[in-house]
Amino acid sequence: MEIREATEGDIGEIVALLKHSLGESLMPKSEQYWRWKHLENPFGPSPVLLCWEGSELIGVRAFMRWEWIQQGQVYRAVRAVDTATHPAHQGKGIFKKLTLALVDYCKQQGVHFVFNTPNQQSKPGYLKMGWEEAGKLPVYGSIQRPFSMMKHFISKTDTQQYEAENNAIKYYLQHDKLSTLLTDHHHQTKQLTTNISAQYLTWRYVDVPVANYVAIGEEQGEEITGLIIGRIKKSRWGRELRITDCFMRGDSNGKELMKKFKERKKEWDVDYTTLTGTTDNHTQKIFGGLTFKTSIGPTVTIRSLAMTDLNILKNFHHWSPALGDLELF
Repeated sequence: MEIREATEGDIGEIVALLKHSLGESLMPKSEQYWRWKHLENPFGPSPVLLCWEGSELIGVRAFMRWEWIQQGQVYRAVRAVDTATHPAHQGKGIFKKLTLALVDYCKQQGVHFVFNTPNQQSKPGYLKMGWEEAGKLPVYGSIQRPFSMMKHFISKTDTQQYEAENNAIKYYLQHDKLSTLLTDHHHQTKQLTTNISAQYLTWRYVDVPVANYVAIGEEQGEEITGLIIGRIKKSRWGRELRITDCFMRGDSNGKELMKKFKERKKEWDVDYTTLTGTTDNHTQKIFGGLTFKTSIGPTVTIRSLAMTDLNILKNFHHWSPALGDLELF
């Protein structure tokens, strides 16, 4: 049994192992998706370890790089994501060996912490390896079409997936003044948030190969003063507009943005809207109708690396992930 770092030439075998071990899921496993996630990530290429038995790949473990920022201080992190063990070699401790080896590697590199959103089956394994729960991300919602939602739920009618047009999101993410809006966002945000840049947003919402996103923007003169990014997806309750990121300039009252937001929801036949409850107070005030707490938020787990005190990450009092930070990965 040999453990070594992955190279670009291994991608085909990695994807084949993921499919063989895990099957297909909501997120299709492909070389394109792997490259987008682990090679093209603006925070840097992912550290990936492979386990071989002779010439056969029997295990893979990837940590995806991420950056968080709070009042100018940047925290380097990794997210424990793709992992698979060949069915014929399970029970040999391969997952644990690869995971702890990557933990040691990232710690030596000065990475501050590792985080992920495990399911109920994998969470106990992470807790045994030193992870701890940071809490369940609060997600709030607003109902636009209650009768439509009830109809979908009772009849189990399959909601048609909305195919988003990318024109608006490309326009706003290529806007000359987007960097000014993002600078203002970082300045007024007191909590720990993703280290957002125009490059990151383009990678995350335009280049992503497995989902389509929509955007609604507000402009004043040549300036962009507000931006909502989201994804329209079907669920058992109908059509959900998931707000994955939202940016508001501090001196904007958001009236024009919210007018457009209401118009687009009607145009897109949205049944309900969701938004993370960790959003800053300014944004929450604008989305005043988001009043009920849902149960869909993921449970986030964390583990110390170079950063020994993880208190700012617990219960989301000081840590403010957006839904776009945690979905898909």
